[in-house]
Amino acid sequence: MYIIKQFLGKDFERFNSIINKYNLEQNTYINLTACVSYPFQEVLDVQAMPLSTVPTEGTRGNRYFPNVASIDNIENYAEELGLNLLHIKDLSYKISIQPNSGTQANQIVYNAILNNGDTILALKPKDGGHISHTKLGCRNIRPIYFSLNENLEINYELFEKQIINEKPKLVIVGASSYIKEFDYKKIYSITSRYDIPLMADICHSVLYIMGNIHKNIFPYVDFATFTMDKLLCGPQGGVIIYKTKYDSQINTSIFPKTQGGPIQNSLFSKAMCFLKLSSMDISTYAKKVIDNTNLMINVLKSENIKTLNDIAHNHIILIDVSANSGSGKITEETLFKHGILVNRNQIPNDKQNAIITSGIRIGTVPITNLQYSSNDIIILGKYLAASINGKVPQQESFSYLIEKYHKHINISN
Repeated sequence: MYIIKQFLGKDFERFNSIINKYNLEQNTYINLTACVSYPFQEVLDVQAMPLSTVPTEGTRGNRYFPNVASIDNIENYAEELGLNLLHIKDLSYKISIQPNSGTQANQIVYNAILNNGDTILALKPKDGGHISHTKLGCRNIRPIYFSLNENLEINYELFEKQIINEKPKLVIVGASSYIKEFDYKKIYSITSRYDIPLMADICHSVLYIMGNIHKNIFPYVDFATFTMDKLLCGPQGGVIIYKTKYDSQINTSIFPKTQGGPIQNSLFSKAMCFLKLSSMDISTYAKKVIDNTNLMINVLKSENIKTLNDIAHNHIILIDVSANSGSGKITEETLFKHGILVNRNQIPNDKQNAIITSGIRIGTVPITNLQYSSNDIIILGKYLAASINGKVPQQESFSYLIEKYHKHINISN
């Protein structure tokens, strides 16, 4: 990790002042947001390379400009690495690393197979569904939502009835704040009976699929989308895995339907991320994230914090703060004042809107990346709990953690 260096010269004074503020913001707060990881140094190095001088619109072997063999090669290499990481051993799936974000990856799927007025079935936002699966993220599409039961699991009987009655053209299963594991095999057993394509948004589960902690979702899904920066220590940007039969539709949807040419630094840094992941024990890393999440849950519960999960299935902890500050918004602001970054988040059956919320969402990937010890996670958990409970947290604990783990880091994502 490093601190961004300044540029020399009077012309850069304003720019440098912004960089200084950025460094201060990143290196004096403890990041517990559930949607970031600290990038590999090699990923940062590749992002700094001058890789933007050749237009590259189009797909491998079918670009709109010449002299792009290296771009084809890096996409081919990334596909090889990515398919292997996700345990896909045959030619039934392909990968595109061109999407500029996870939301764009989702929109590429929509633009590939949906028509105006089509219905999609996705998880209700209050139950953890992502905004890109809603009408706000799917223009001219009619979204309907399935819900979770009191055990935070899909009611499959109602789920199937919705499919029969509403006849969706696409089923999306994925979430931004789901604390369990979806059973894609069981979901597929329903969607396949009605010949409906199934899309998995695995931004918050791709690591655990790679590490064999969660069950493999292939060959059950037609499409899978994820980002590289949330769990995988990669650059910002999206990835699509799709069944080969959709190759032509996906390629046309990427360009010109959804976006322009890919960001070349992003293509190379995504490939580098896959390469780094291929060289490490992903299962051990994924287990460590979950172990740290379980430890944090236990500390918070011991301090009378109401977590919605008793056992961790991933890196996410949802906390009901309605009996504490009264809203996620207030708790988020309070924690920020105490040097902790989290985000307000709706919880299942939330009576508050998405701006106020009754909960907050925290994640343990950043502190796992920084190799927090178990003892220091306990210290952090108690500091966090005191802040949530409206007490004055021990500043000595915060200063100790900042000095040990955060003083000289930069989260460029």
